[in-house]
Amino acid sequence: MTISLILNNGQPVPRRRAGKLENLPPSVAIVYPVEHGPWVTESRQDRSPAQRFLHANKDCYVVDLSDHRRTGRLSNTPLTCSDGGHRFEATFDVGFRVHDPVQVVRGNVKDALTVVYGYLTARMRVYAAQFAIDRAADAQDHMNRAFATAMPLPEGITIYHCTVLIEPDAAARVFVQQLLEAERERVLGQEAHRTAEGRTHSGERLKDIQHEARIQREQQERRVLAGLQLDFRGMILEHLAKHPADTEQAMNLLMRLEESKVGRAEIREERHVEMVKYLIEKGVVREIDLPGLRQGALGGAAGMDPLAAPLPLPQQLSGPAGGGPGTGPGPAGPQVTAPVRWGGSGGSQTPQSPPATGLMPVYVVLDVSPGAAGCRIELANALRSLQTALVNSPDVASAIRVSVLTYAEGAEVLMPLVELTWGTSVPELVSGTACRHRPVFQRLLELLPLDLERLKEQVPRVLRPVVFFLTAQPAEDGGDWPAVHAELMRHHYHPHLVVCGIGAAARPALTTRLASLPELGVVAVPGSDLSESAVRFSVLLQNTVLHLGRSALAGRMELHLECPEGLTPGTTFP
Repeated sequence: MTISLILNNGQPVPRRRAGKLENLPPSVAIVYPVEHGPWVTESRQDRSPAQRFLHANKDCYVVDLSDHRRTGRLSNTPLTCSDGGHRFEATFDVGFRVHDPVQVVRGNVKDALTVVYGYLTARMRVYAAQFAIDRAADAQDHMNRAFATAMPLPEGITIYHCTVLIEPDAAARVFVQQLLEAERERVLGQEAHRTAEGRTHSGERLKDIQHEARIQREQQERRVLAGLQLDFRGMILEHLAKHPADTEQAMNLLMRLEESKVGRAEIREERHVEMVKYLIEKGVVREIDLPGLRQGALGGAAGMDPLAAPLPLPQQLSGPAGGGPGTGPGPAGPQVTAPVRWGGSGGSQTPQSPPATGLMPVYVVLDVSPGAAGCRIELANALRSLQTALVNSPDVASAIRVSVLTYAEGAEVLMPLVELTWGTSVPELVSGTACRHRPVFQRLLELLPLDLERLKEQVPRVLRPVVFFLTAQPAEDGGDWPAVHAELMRHHYHPHLVVCGIGAAARPALTTRLASLPELGVVAVPGSDLSESAVRFSVLLQNTVLHLGRSALAGRMELHLECPEGLTPGTTFP
């Protein structure tokens, strides 16, 4: 289909015949060629009867000035998207009219659609190349905003209206659908993983709660049983209270117990009579001595059933001041008994830990700046490993109090000074945005006097605190922290400061400067992985704290560092 704007088919006709053309629209323009001059358009004055008579035989062109609306579709030559491999299909509704009939005649525009469609298609190709195939809606919105105003063309035609509908072609629609399905599968997979992870954490937490409850019940049962007389009769009655369905069996046991008591009493009486007869026959005693002999020989125990007496708890072997094994306490002091181990084999014993003669405060200071982001999980695991190591060594744990601090742009106390148990909640580590040392040294300067004075009110002896300081990034306040650090080291309660440098902070000069003594500064060996270095620090922390606890039990202070593989003292470097 074509639209000819020159109604006389490009051939001039006399003016008198212009009004007789077929299908003449109501709005036209008459264009005259001028010899040796420009083209002119007939004006209102030229349409008077006199002028028409004068120009009746003058050649002219009749140009259509009416509005035209058409709908087009780009399917055979679709628009290429930004990746160059997929294409958009475009359907557009366009409206246009002639604004300069002279230009239409001069350009001999035979088909207006060729001009209009060509212009729009060229612009749409430029716009489509800016968008990916899955952004058809964005491309459509961009084109409609670009075509919202009138567009005059040099051929004398104005496009006054244009709206575009953009969608991927058939092949591209399949591709976009596959992309959407892949994205949905990814999102569903993430949600399924998150759900499974939450279910797993919840299940493990329930197991922990059940385990803690079982431990509490066992401890409660042991406390209750410790206050009971553990004779056979009491044990049978205790079992009957918990299991009333076993009444018949319990009664049988009690009857057998009574029968055995009577039988043993009869045996003792027979042995006593035989012994007395023997002594009289041998002339050792006289008949007059029989009453006193009976009382002395039996010791007032006639008729007493030894099974009815309380069972003694297993006793700890006495030391040099006491008797031999199993002889009970010696003259040095009262007997110390050990707890009973239930369900053991052969009556095995677990001796009590001697009470700590000194208390050791330990502060774990961890770097959570951006430089430590790659080992945050390993540092959190280090705290849990320290908790497990202490809980599995209750004697050492009783002599240790642990506090956890972190620092980045500021300093924060995540866990106050406490004795670590299974019930202690290990804090989570949150990464910061900077690395400053001054706030953490200032916090220690404020914290140590308060904690140590409180501990001295609770126990007779508190040892000098030890701070384990992990750094993974050089401080950004290098000009500020040395003054606070020096003030901390001069304080009455100054700590032993153990410094471990990993990652970008694995610099011997830095760690030996931060540590309270140069030999207390350690660094990761060159080329070590950050997360692996954090694991090595965890080993160093556990071993050193356990050693500190054992020395505190003996009432002395022994700070001894044994660097695991991957860490080395800072003093080994020149």
